[in-house]
Amino acid sequence: MSGSLEKETDWIYRIFSRRIISVRAKNEQIRKIAATDLSTNLSFSIEVPENVSLESLEVEKSYFASFKVYTTKNVKNIAPELVEFFEVLDVDQPAEDFIKAYLIYPKHVKFELLEVEPVE
Repeated sequence: MSGSLEKETDWIYRIFSRRIISVRAKNEQIRKIAATDLSTNLSFSIEVPENVSLESLEVEKSYFASFKVYTTKNVKNIAPELVEFFEVLDVDQPAEDFIKAYLIYPKHVKFELLEVEPVE
C-alpha cells in the first residue's frame, strides 16, 4: 500500500519499485550500496537489510533490484515548492521522482533493498 506510515520511525513508506541497477560501491560496515539506475543514469544509495546478502553483490555488476522507497515525515529544510512532494501520500509517484528527490535531499529519501537478481 502506497503512503503508509512506518511505526515508530520518522519514515513514511511510499512505493515499491523494481528497477535495473548497477552496483558502483558497497560498504559492509553501514550495509549500504551506491547504485546507478540504468534507465535514468542517476546514482543513489540503497540500504541493505541483514536478510539480504551484501556479500553476494558485486561492484560494477547489474541487477534487477526490488526495493521500498521511504520519505521522511520531517519537511523542515525542504524548499516550499517541494514540500507537497513529501507530504502528499495518496499520489503514486514514479521511482524516478524519488531518485531525483534523493539527489537534492538525500536525508529525506531512503531506499531499502528487498531482493536482487543478476541481469543475464
